[in-house]
This record gives sequence, C-alpha cells and structure tokens, in this order.
Amino acid sequence: MDWAPSPLPQASSDCPGTKDYSTRVEGFVIVSVGGMFLLHVLGSIRRRSSSGLVHNTVKAVDTLSYPLVAYTIGKMDSSYLYYNDFAVWVVFLLLLLGSTECLTACRLSDIDNWKSTYVKHLFKAFMVVWVVLYCGQHIRYLWGVLAAILFVGVIKSYVRITSMRMVSKSNLSKNVKVIVDYIKYKDNPTVSFDPVTMQGYRYLVAGEKHCVSKPSEGMPWYKKEGLKIRTVEEIWRCTGNLLHHAAAAAAKDSREKKNKTRRAQSLKDLCLSMALSKMLSRRFAGLELSEAELDKTHDLVFRGLLLTGGGAVAGHRQPHERAFRVIEEELGFVHDLYYTRYFYLYQKGRYYALCLPIIMFGLCSWLTYLLVKHSTSLFDVTIFITAVLAFLELYQLYLYLASGWFKMLIGLLLRFRAFRPWKNKLGQYCLLSELGHESRFRCFLHHATLGLPRKKGRPSSVELSRELKQAIVASLLGSGDGNLTLTNGVTETILVWHIATTLCQQQLDDQAKDMDMYCMHLLAFAPNLLPDHTSISEPILDQAIHEADKLSVKDHKKLDERCSILKKYTGHEAPLLTKGAKLAEYLMDDVQEPTLRWKVLSDFWAEMMLYVSPSDDARAHLEVLANGGEFITHIWALLTHAGVLKRNGGPAPPQGRPCYLPSACKILRISLYIVMLGQAYV
Repeated sequence: MDWAPSPLPQASSDCPGTKDYSTRVEGFVIVSVGGMFLLHVLGSIRRRSSSGLVHNTVKAVDTLSYPLVAYTIGKMDSSYLYYNDFAVWVVFLLLLLGSTECLTACRLSDIDNWKSTYVKHLFKAFMVVWVVLYCGQHIRYLWGVLAAILFVGVIKSYVRITSMRMVSKSNLSKNVKVIVDYIKYKDNPTVSFDPVTMQGYRYLVAGEKHCVSKPSEGMPWYKKEGLKIRTVEEIWRCTGNLLHHAAAAAAKDSREKKNKTRRAQSLKDLCLSMALSKMLSRRFAGLELSEAELDKTHDLVFRGLLLTGGGAVAGHRQPHERAFRVIEEELGFVHDLYYTRYFYLYQKGRYYALCLPIIMFGLCSWLTYLLVKHSTSLFDVTIFITAVLAFLELYQLYLYLASGWFKMLIGLLLRFRAFRPWKNKLGQYCLLSELGHESRFRCFLHHATLGLPRKKGRPSSVELSRELKQAIVASLLGSGDGNLTLTNGVTETILVWHIATTLCQQQLDDQAKDMDMYCMHLLAFAPNLLPDHTSISEPILDQAIHEADKLSVKDHKKLDERCSILKKYTGHEAPLLTKGAKLAEYLMDDVQEPTLRWKVLSDFWAEMMLYVSPSDDARAHLEVLANGGEFITHIWALLTHAGVLKRNGGPAPPQGRPCYLPSACKILRISLYIVMLGQAYV
C-alpha cells in the first residue's frame, strides 16, 4: 500500500540484522491467501473427486499452512519497519487458518491429534494479538472492525477444534453410546413393523443431543417420557405440508402435484439417511449393533429400499436408484461428521453457520470502505485480500445452505443443490494394459518418497452406470440359495478371473468389464477394503506383474497382442496367468453363446463385489471417504443396514431370507475349469 510506515526509531545502517522484510512479507501473504483459497475451494469438492492432484494439493496446502503463516508473522515481527498493513494481514491470516468449514481434517489421523491443532491455533492467536497491538498504533480507525473480525476468527477456530474433539476416538464412543442405548431399548422385536411405511423403525433422526449429558435420575434417560427426539417412524407419519403427501394431492396443477410429492419423499429419504448415518457411526466407534439379527433390519433393505422406489411419491424412481441415493446421502453425512464442522454446527449452534458468514461479509465490506477511504490507490494488496475473504465467506454460506444439514432444518430449500454427495465413479485398473507404463523415474520417486506416487500407475475411472447398480441389486436379491466360500483366497480369485475377463472382453459389454476392473482397482489401490490382508494381497499382485514380465508381455504395446501371447502360452512359469488363460479358454470354447458368456462373467463380478463388501474394518472405509470414496463403501453400508456384518463363516442363512453370499449355482458354471486345474474355488 501507499501508506507510510509507523514512525518507529530508524535503525542504523551499519547495525547487523536490521532489514526491511516488507516486500517478502507481502509476497508470503499473497501466497498464504492463495493457498487458503485453494483449501476452501478444493476442500469442498475433494470427496466428489478421485483426482490425485486435488487430494494431494489439499493435503500439501493444509500441511504447509501453519508453518507458512508462522513464518510470515515472524518476518513481520523481525522487520525493522512496521507497516500499518501488517495489522490487517495477520488478522486475515488467522481467520483463513481456522475458517474452512468444509474441511476440518484432511486425514483420519489428524482428528485424534486435535490437541496439537489447538496448541497451534493458540500460539498463532497470541502472535496475531502482539502484531496488531505493536503495528496498529497508527490505524486506530480500524481497531473496531479488526477486533470484530479477530473475534469471529477465534470463534471459527474454536468450532474447528471442538468438531475434531467430538469425533476423536476418546469422545466418539460417549456420543454414539446414546444411539446404542436407545436402539437397544426401543427396538423391541415384538413390535410390528413395515419397511414401506416405516412403522416400527424408531431410528433416531434428531434430538439425541438432549440425551448425551442427561444424568440418570433413578431410571435410564431412554425410559423417560417426553423426550425431545424425532424418529424415522414419526417422520413418515408426519402430516405437515412439507412431509405429507396430502399436501401434494391438494395441488391443482399435475406438475406441481408431482413436484410436491417428490419433494416430500426426498425430504423423508434425507431424514432416513441422517438416521442411518448415526446408526453406522456405531461401527466406527466399535460398538454393538443390537438390531443386526432382527428381521426388521433385514427387511428394511431387502423389502424396503431395494424393492420400493417410492412409486409415484418419488417420481417413479427405480428401487436401485432410491437405495443408492439414500446411501449416498448417508455417507455424505458420515463424511461431514468426521471431516467438516457441519455436524457440530447442526448440533450446538444451528444458525451460527448462517450468522457468521453474513456478519463477516458485513465486516469485510466495512473494512473495504475504510481502506478505500484512507488509501491513495484504488487497488492494493490489502483491499484485494479483503475481497477474497468476503468471497470465501459467501462461498461457505452457499455450501452450508446446499448441504443436507441445512435441508434438515428448512425443507423448502430442497431444490438448492451444490454437488452430488460423491463422485459417482468407478476406479478402473487393467493388469495387462498397465504393464510397461511405469517409468524408471516414477519407480525412483515411489521408493524415494516411501510410496508416493503409486508404483502401479495412476488410477483411472468411469461413470457408475445405472445398469451396473441394477446388476448389483439383482444379485443381492437373488443370493439366498447358496453358501459359498472361496477357499483359494479372494486376491487370487480376483486376479484369475480378471485375466479371464480381459481375454474375453472383446465380446463383453461395459458392465462386466467395469466391475472386473473395479475389483482390480481395489486390489491395486485400496487393498485395505478387501478381505485379504495387504501382506497377502500385495505379494500376489506383484507376482502376477512379475509373471507378465517373464512372458515379455509389456514388449507389445496393444492389448490384443498381449492377450494373444497369454492365450498361446503353455509353460509353467506363470501359474496365475495360466489359470486365467485356461478359464478364458473354457469360457470361450464351452460357453460359445456370447450372451451367456457375458451373463456368467457379469453375475460373477456382481456377486464377487457383494462377497468382498462386508468388513469389520470400518475405519478403512471412513478413511477413503475423505479421498472421494469408493463404491464398495456404499455396498458395505447397505449390507450393514441389512444386518450383514461379516462374510460367510457362520451358520447358513434362514430359509427364504436373502443374504450377501454368492450363488453357488451360478459359479458352478465353471466346474469344468476347476476339474482341469485341480483347484477348489467353490
């Protein structure tokens, strides 16, 4: 800016260590604000993106933000010339450091280190107050607005730290225990239930905050009358205009009637998603799911979500669309609970998220007016930073208004949308296609950075199709007639069938190929979500890559040429690839009808995805939510709400009750292949 520096004693020219760092400080302030801008914008879209650039940028900026701000403030304090702008800049830096409402933590491990974040914010706050008092002596006309902005910044920092503390391991169980106690007491098996009308489903939607700290006065809190809680059953019985379909029936115009009924059902499904997210949180806390064995739990998914699309009330939505949409919104709530501060604002101060951005925008406008009034230039760094800050506050307000949390408060804003809850894409990895793509430089970086970037290449993705969802649902509904176990291990089975599918892929549609390469994507880039431990799965995958290198497959550029080499190979040096080639040979020779061959492979991959989805490692699924999420997490959540918590290993399922187990009659199509190899895959 053109303002003169504060009249401090001039330093002697021959005095060592006395420098004017104002230019350097200005540069670092611009870099810091630019980084915070990226953190705000990219942080809001990272769970909807699978781009490594987006996620690595967010992590890098989040990691560097604290030392960068500390260094910048330190340079302000070290400069022998103290400019009036310094007081404004440090307040903005502190505010930007703690005001990213859509991003509380980048990683799951950051949440348990909330005390470290608290100490960092406390130290930065003291430094800011020191610089403001020391540098702002000659801008007293700004003290009022700066103090107000600083106060808002302190509130936002407090909300961020408290949000992290609420979901840390030491505190999560205490908060989720309310759900456990309530469900255990209220979910009476003798109560009649209906998964269509939601009668008997007393899942908590809201109000548990009134019960977290209730002292037990003679009897447990959940046995008392007059509890201020709302359940799914009550929401479905509600006769208010927003939730009741009679309000839509009274509409004169048919289009208006259709919109109102769709809006009412969407809001009900949103309430169901919130209730299910709270139920799912018990798995992340390692607590009991007492309702898992009840018939009503099973029927909620198999006779409710998967069989009813809502009919007219949902605009003739297909059942699979409604089921996965409910799960999408649910996982969106779970993501926000752990990685944003929306849950805290919803529980503790619902309208702070509305008031604070509006107040901040007003304060920024007031500050801009004062800066322009006392400045000789129409554009300078301080005015620019103020404008950026005002824009980010409005952006945060928009994100909150478009979130599911605010829609829970004001149903009229259902049409106010920002982004989809997740990326709606399937990761893809083809072993034969990726061979030879890793350069020596990339391998060097992989070892030099202890695993970054991935040695196996960059993951690609395709859009998750409606047909693929239908195949998963059909397989799930028809999987109650078998009790299959994969005795050779999931990793080897996936690899062998992937090779076979790749060799047959010229005669397959996209659905089978997408599921095949998605399972390989999980094996290559998210092995923690699969049954086999990484100490088992990674060596097997490396073995397959090594076998392909032995056959000089990567010397050929085209996939067709690589497939031809594999089909002609008759040696014994590549047992994994040989099994896949023989399976492909059987499928092409003995199942000559292309439609039937596609059916066999499509059914296998659909059932394989269902088989690998149940998992006890809930926190592995929680970690991937921050990086765009995986489709297998949606299936895992859906099966959890159906009471399917583990893979096969227990007693056979009750007669007439579908479960996740793959259908033996479909897999027996490959019996000839099993005899040839002498391997027991079923």
